[in-house]
Amino acid sequence: MINSQIAKTGSLIALFIIFFSGSVFADSRKYMDKPLMFGPQNTLLSMSTTFEPDTAFLLDQNDFFVSASYIVINTFAYSSNSDKTNNPSGSASEFHSNDSDGYSVFMDSEMARRPFKIYYGFSSSLEFQFTYHDFIFYPGNLDSTVEEFHKSLNIDNQGREITDKNRLDMYVHDNETGENIYIVTENSPEFVRESMTLGIKYLLFETKSSASSISFSSNYGDYYIEREVNESTSDIELEKHTDFNDHNITLRYSSIGQDFTIHAAYSVTTGKNTLLPKSPDRLFYYFLGLNWHLTDDWNVLVQALRYSSPYPKDSTSNIGEDIIEISAGLRWFFGKESVIEIGFIENQTHGEQNIDIALFSTLMFYL
Repeated sequence: MINSQIAKTGSLIALFIIFFSGSVFADSRKYMDKPLMFGPQNTLLSMSTTFEPDTAFLLDQNDFFVSASYIVINTFAYSSNSDKTNNPSGSASEFHSNDSDGYSVFMDSEMARRPFKIYYGFSSSLEFQFTYHDFIFYPGNLDSTVEEFHKSLNIDNQGREITDKNRLDMYVHDNETGENIYIVTENSPEFVRESMTLGIKYLLFETKSSASSISFSSNYGDYYIEREVNESTSDIELEKHTDFNDHNITLRYSSIGQDFTIHAAYSVTTGKNTLLPKSPDRLFYYFLGLNWHLTDDWNVLVQALRYSSPYPKDSTSNIGEDIIEISAGLRWFFGKESVIEIGFIENQTHGEQNIDIALFSTLMFYL
C-alpha cells in the first residue's frame, strides 16, 4: 500500500514537471513565491514533527528567510458514543461502551499558535531551518461565527448550535480500557512553548523555472505539549519522553510560470509513541498548492493537504480515516522581498478527527 501511494505521488509530480517544463519566470522573488506554510492543524499532531509546506527552491548562500505567523484554530467534534450525542446536557467526559478497541473523542476548544521561522542559506544546495512554535488553549469566541458561516454555506453544524458556547473540553477516550487518556479543560495561563524544530533542505535539481528538493526535520523541546498539558490521571504507560523522538522526510517539487506557481510534496513522519499509544508509527502527507499571480504585488493561493489520522483505524466513527484540509489566502508583496498574508484553513473531511476552521496571518522577509 505504501509503495502504491509513493507511485501515485511520483506520477503526479512527474506530470507537473512535463506540463511546466517550458515555463519562464524571471522574477528574483521566486523563493518568496512559497505556498502557505501551514501543515496539519489537528491538535494532537502538535506532539510530532509534522510536514509544513514550503517551496522546493533554496535560499541563496548566506541569505536569511524570516517569518512570523498567528493562527487561531477552532475545533468541535465528537464520536458517536459520546454522552453528548443527541443529548446537549450530557457530560463531555463520558462515553458509552462499544466494540471498538481504538479511541473516541469529544473536542470543543480553541487554540492559538505562533510559529516563528528563521532559515539560512548555507550553500547553493543546502539550507538550514529552525522553527519555534508556542501556543495557548482557551475557550475562545468563534463558535457563533463558525455556526453562521456553516449556515451560509448550508453545511451541517453537527449539533454545535445546541451545545454550550466557548468551552474548553478535550477528551480522548480509550474504548478498550474505558479511561480518558488525554484531557485538556484548563485554559493556558499564557503562551507556552509547543516545540522547536531543526531541519535541513537539500537541493536535488534546479532549472530556471522549477526545482526539486528533499528535507529532513525533527522536533525537540516539546515535553509540555506531549505530557504536561494532559490532565488525565490514567495509569497508561508512556515511554519516557526524549527530544528528537520522531523525524520527518519530505520530497518537494515547485514550478513557477508567468501566471501560476505549482507546489507538490510527499512527506512521511516516523516515530514510535510520539502521539497516543495506539497511534500509527508513520503519518503520511500529500500536498498540492497553486499560487495565482494576480498582479505583481498580489497573489491568490489555494492548496490541499491530505494526511493520516493520529488515531488508529479501528477507532469509533471515522476518526481513524485520512484528513483533508483546504487552505486559501491572499498574499501582498509590500516590498520586493517582504510579504503579508491572511487566509483560512477549512476541514473537508467533516469527521471527528479534525479541526473545524483556522484563521491565520503571516509576515515574511527575505534578508
